[in-house]
Amino acid sequence: MRCMIAFSAPEYQPDGSIHPAAYTYAGSSADGWEVRREGRDHLRLGPGYRLLRVSHCGVCSTDLARRHLPFPLPQVTGHEVVAYDDAGRPVVIEINASHAARGLPAAVSCAYCRSGLTTHCAERLVLGIHDLPGGFGPWILAPQANVLPVPPGITPATAAMIEPFAAALHAVRALAPADRARVAVLGPRRLGMLVIAAFAAWRARVGRRCEILAVARRPEMRALARALGADDVLDAEGAHAMREVADVVVDTTGSPAGLASALALASREVHVKSTTGQVTLGLAHLTELVVDELTLAPYGEALLGETVLPSPPPRVAVVLGGNVPVGIARDLASRGLRVIAGNDPAALAAELARDPAVELGAADLAVVTTLAAVDAAIRPRPGLERGLVRARGTILVADIRQPRDLLLSALLDRGLRLTTTRCGDFRAGIDLLADPALGLGERLGERMTTSVFPASRLADAFAAAIDPRSVKVLVRQEGALL
Repeated sequence: MRCMIAFSAPEYQPDGSIHPAAYTYAGSSADGWEVRREGRDHLRLGPGYRLLRVSHCGVCSTDLARRHLPFPLPQVTGHEVVAYDDAGRPVVIEINASHAARGLPAAVSCAYCRSGLTTHCAERLVLGIHDLPGGFGPWILAPQANVLPVPPGITPATAAMIEPFAAALHAVRALAPADRARVAVLGPRRLGMLVIAAFAAWRARVGRRCEILAVARRPEMRALARALGADDVLDAEGAHAMREVADVVVDTTGSPAGLASALALASREVHVKSTTGQVTLGLAHLTELVVDELTLAPYGEALLGETVLPSPPPRVAVVLGGNVPVGIARDLASRGLRVIAGNDPAALAAELARDPAVELGAADLAVVTTLAAVDAAIRPRPGLERGLVRARGTILVADIRQPRDLLLSALLDRGLRLTTTRCGDFRAGIDLLADPALGLGERLGERMTTSVFPASRLADAFAAAIDPRSVKVLVRQEGALL
């Protein structure tokens, strides 16, 4: 049935300010939707979206740094959404509007959807981030297969944590630390606290005896980290002088200084969970490294094609740059990989995209020697959000005795690797949160929520979220469950 709804929603502007705009949604799940903004055509969406009324939405670091991301503005942002279904029951929404999430026949022909990598579908929109209006407005259009009910054991405040908790759990399950491993979470606050909670819940569920260390500046954050499951805490100020305090460090700071600290504190691996869209330690595309869930590691036999996530086996390798040793191409070929070499990343990317034998349209791994080449492998063509290396692929840096900066030294001299994850499995997150033996669903949201603002005061909510004393800020619509 075709319907139409008109409303006002706060928009995030290119300068970071927030101003209201008039929106109209008209259409149906079967036929698609017309989105009008300020009386003008704004967006046309195909079928597969449900119209839902928003209850409340969490503020995350991505919302605060939205102007640094490569997607058009202004936009109604917000992606940690709790909404109502047609019967008035609370639901949450997985944010990636892929072909599969919309139930489209194109899911059969889309290589990413067909491979189970639906969160990397090349034609996806992303709720509140990439074009699709988000949950700081009173109504959203949600991919129909991504709408999940909130179980009774999960409170409304905790329900607003399901999206970031699923992302945190995704990192935990990918890393899956062994018994006696030590994992440090650097900068626990909005996302970092959820990583700690997810680690604690996961190890209790699977019976793993790993240690969780929280590294935070503020004493109240260290106290909250302990309450959510950290075994030990470190003052981040004192940790600056420490080296290799944990096997794996999960960096949730979203800052260049935080990543530098993570490299010093890790003995084996740094897992990046939060970025700001800005240049970090010489990488212009660190955010896109995380978006694509790539692994960055030194070239070596044990790391060829290895990622922390389920991924198709490597078949196509790109050797980028003329100074990569010739023996590496021979080595890759001897392992059964098709090897393509060249100096022009854009031309190589175009060649791979045209090749019907390259199922995902990009290489499975690339070998480079410089950070500039790492950036080129992540985003070879300006303005196109597609890599020379496919999502969940690997970029390996060969040691040719090149000059070392902080990041290259960590990779080549100490053998560290950088791994990344992004969006998680909502069903897995809901399963843990709803487990009465763990009790997270009844207490996580209440422990983490610092303040709640009406949607009309979104700018105040953002200001509160930026305050380092704040953990989680929620934004509620009129009549919200909160």
